[in-house]
Amino acid sequence: MVQTYLLETIPDDRLRVYVVWGPMLGEEKPEDAKLATASMPDPRVTHFWTPTHVLAEAMKGTLGLVENRAWDTYQVFTPDARWGDTPPKPVYFMHVGKSLPDDLRLNGETLARKVRELLKDK
Repeated sequence: MVQTYLLETIPDDRLRVYVVWGPMLGEEKPEDAKLATASMPDPRVTHFWTPTHVLAEAMKGTLGLVENRAWDTYQVFTPDARWGDTPPKPVYFMHVGKSLPDDLRLNGETLARKVRELLKDK
């Protein structure tokens, strides 16, 4: 999704993608994440591994999720977003399978349009 709709269609060098891999279901291992990084070989992508759910739990509140951790979310931040003790609020986000409005359900074309708008404004 990110490779196809963002990285392949938005050649802007200001675009950065940060992917956080972790044991979402408790079965994934760092080796699994390393294999999965091949799906996004673009140099604008940085991959991270976390052995815990700390980030997904922290983002849960930031995104206003009640039931689920913030995994399988696609978040858009401005370049001035600063990460501290609590995560910054994204300017836009989409999700996969959360109890949120359908207009926030992951759609590659919509996500790409939002990213293009943000890059155009900066």
